[in-house]
Amino acid sequence: MSSPPPTKPPRGVKQGKETSGLLMSVIRTLSASETNEQREKERAKLEKEYKKSDARLDELVAAHAQEITDVMQKFSAVCSALGAWGQHCSAAEARLGACRALLRVRRDDLRRLWADARTHHHALRMLTDIERVVVSERSARELASAGRVLGAAQALRGALLTASTELPRVHALSATTAQLQAKKKELVDIIVRRISAAVYRGERAPLGRALSARRRTALLLAELTKSEEVTDAYLQDITPEYEASLTEEDKTFETTVMISLEALGVLEQLKEATEKFKVQIQNELLEVIDSVSRRIIDEVEIEADADGEEDLEITEVEGVTETGRPLARLVTCLAEEFKACGTRNKRLLQLWRAALQRHSLSERGLHSEHHYWSAVQQVMQLLLTEYLEIESVNLAAQRSSANTADSSAPELRLSDYFSKKRPQRRRDKLFKLTVAIPPAAGVVSRRQRYPLVCRPDPALLHAALPALHALCAHLERPGGGECSLRAFISDYVRWGESERLARSARAQIDAAMRAPAAWRERALPPDHTVGQRPVFACCIEAWSAVRESALAARRCGSCGGAAALRACEVALSALAVLARAAHARLAPAPPARAARWLADDDIVRFLQALPNYRAAVEHGDYTAQELKQAYEREAEILGTSLGDGEVSNREIVADINTLVDLALLCESMEWLSTNIKTIPSLVSASNAAGPGLKLSEKFQSDMAATAAVFDEIAHKCLVFLHLEMRIECFHYLGQEEKAEGPEGEEQAGGATRLAHRLLAFHEHAVALLAPSALAYIMSGVGEMMSAAVVWRWQSERGAGAGAAGARLATLRHCLAALALPHDGLHAAHAYLHLLACTPEEIITSVREKGPQFSELEYLNAFKVIGARRGLSDAEMRAQLRQLSAALGHVGVTV
Repeated sequence: MSSPPPTKPPRGVKQGKETSGLLMSVIRTLSASETNEQREKERAKLEKEYKKSDARLDELVAAHAQEITDVMQKFSAVCSALGAWGQHCSAAEARLGACRALLRVRRDDLRRLWADARTHHHALRMLTDIERVVVSERSARELASAGRVLGAAQALRGALLTASTELPRVHALSATTAQLQAKKKELVDIIVRRISAAVYRGERAPLGRALSARRRTALLLAELTKSEEVTDAYLQDITPEYEASLTEEDKTFETTVMISLEALGVLEQLKEATEKFKVQIQNELLEVIDSVSRRIIDEVEIEADADGEEDLEITEVEGVTETGRPLARLVTCLAEEFKACGTRNKRLLQLWRAALQRHSLSERGLHSEHHYWSAVQQVMQLLLTEYLEIESVNLAAQRSSANTADSSAPELRLSDYFSKKRPQRRRDKLFKLTVAIPPAAGVVSRRQRYPLVCRPDPALLHAALPALHALCAHLERPGGGECSLRAFISDYVRWGESERLARSARAQIDAAMRAPAAWRERALPPDHTVGQRPVFACCIEAWSAVRESALAARRCGSCGGAAALRACEVALSALAVLARAAHARLAPAPPARAARWLADDDIVRFLQALPNYRAAVEHGDYTAQELKQAYEREAEILGTSLGDGEVSNREIVADINTLVDLALLCESMEWLSTNIKTIPSLVSASNAAGPGLKLSEKFQSDMAATAAVFDEIAHKCLVFLHLEMRIECFHYLGQEEKAEGPEGEEQAGGATRLAHRLLAFHEHAVALLAPSALAYIMSGVGEMMSAAVVWRWQSERGAGAGAAGARLATLRHCLAALALPHDGLHAAHAYLHLLACTPEEIITSVREKGPQFSELEYLNAFKVIGARRGLSDAEMRAQLRQLSAALGHVGVTV
């Protein structure tokens, strides 16, 4: 295949400078030729130049022939040497190949031996680790049984770490690893129980064994060296060696807790142990209740021992009876135990925070003091539920559903009630207090396993209240928050205890007032009451029930004490009803003139408006002249109200004992009223048990209104006796013409019987009634006697002055025996002298001295004088005209 013709290079392409001489010039010439002729010329030229070059080469070879010979010789020598070295290298290569083959065989042997040695090494190390794991498990078990929990924790941690890192795929150790995990959990439980024992059992020594001197020294040093601010550095010295160096006498709460917490930290179980400890708080507190209850039960059997100072102190507390003393001791001891446990729990929290800080853990799950005190309040509520027989809403619903098929009440659990956020409930169904419905089978059972120190009874609340108040105050200290225990007790007092107190007080009052000997027996009031005069014994018993209910409310204090006062109000209402019934039964029937007058509102208002009544009832300060005018006014009005003045036997109270009972009822009602008025000060006064109650205005007004009821009964009795004594004056001094016997006896018989009657009543009443009440009844009798005598003489016909004088003498002796002044008989004495005068003398006296009596009394006197002197009607009319003129002359309106 012909090559393409050469082409001329394009213009403008600059040829580079040639450095190859002729050859390059030829090539350039041939490539630049455009025609065959030119190429021929160029080829000829090239051949010519070749020949010239060949000649030149021959010249040069000839010139350098010797040098070329020498070079060829040397080249041959070199080639021979290289051949010899090539053979030597081949032999060396063969030998190296043989060595390589031998080395490869040796390497395999060495690798096999190395692998065997490595296998033996791992086997030996694994056996060592297995032995360490097994020995550590046994060592941890022995250390745990010896009480060295930190050493056991270190051993378990090492064994578990070895099993998880060095022996992860050894299936033969799975059972051992499971045992180690189980032992770890068991050790954590032991440590948590140990911490709980340190907190809840504390340093309490068994009964009859005192702490040794070394033990007391260790406890004192632990207390003195205790740091309030606890950091992680505080736990740096807690090591297994430190634990092993401690003897039983040197162990304190501080060392026990620090060692236990460090052991939990070594086991990496601080967070889990926190949850376990938090969950067990309530159970541990129940264990405290169990241990204290058993201790008190044991101590009750040896109560006469000399170390019973606490018993004596509790016995003296108000409201603690012999029956409730064990419960009072239990609650008091529990309050002290819970406070001590709270102090230790607070220290435990400080140490626990330091342990968490030491192991770089969060404090989020750690329990607080609030958790502890909440659990304390819950177990105390459970305790009170047991001893006070408080029935929960759940049990009430069960009873209701057992007896009523269509009951739809919501079921609430006891745990819900005692939880922090109590469920919504209706207040009237919080407690089931009545026992009319028998409980269903299986419902009534013990809710806890701790023994009871006494028989459950709702009345035991007041034995436990002093210690409960102190515990609630401790819980409500600054920063303590709301006390659910106080709210629980307040709810129970409001809906349960107040009703029980009301029932008990009503039952005691009914039993006292409805007893066969009620309203007959009398007795002196107790020293703690106001008054020293005898009253009805049933009133004393009834007041004791009222006072006990008031004291019970005061003992409740801030735990619903104001609501418990409702029992006092209910008891007083029942007492007021029975007192009214007793007054209606003891007071004489309406045929008696005094009863009819007492039913007349006008007469009662008139009597109560007089100063003598106000002086006796309101203890007003009036002068003797004002009182005398009041008695005279009273005698005038009452005498006028008698009409003709005649009082039959049916209109007086013939039996003196009836009046004595009425006087005793008056004093009893006055005594009750006075003591009822002391209830506000009694329940609001502070004592050793705590501050008094803050009373509402409604309660105080209710007490005042209730006292007014008894005052009203007392005033009715007092006014009745007041009227009865005055009516009897008219009866005995106005009905003498019905007496049999000589004229002298007839004139003196009524006054004598009246004197005997007044003296007999005064003899009984002086020991029963207050001086002011007795004075209101007996004072003014002289004025009424005078009015009765004057009325009697106005109707006499032919009565002699001697008989009238004897009557006045008898009445004076009666007044003297009653220690009353004789001034009340002045009108009767003056009227007696008036009857001894002639009509002319009377008219002259009226003209000179003025009228001393009323116009009616003068007219009646003129009739008596005219009958005695035998004056004719004409003479009498003339005398009466003169009397009228004399009375009109002085301007006196009659």
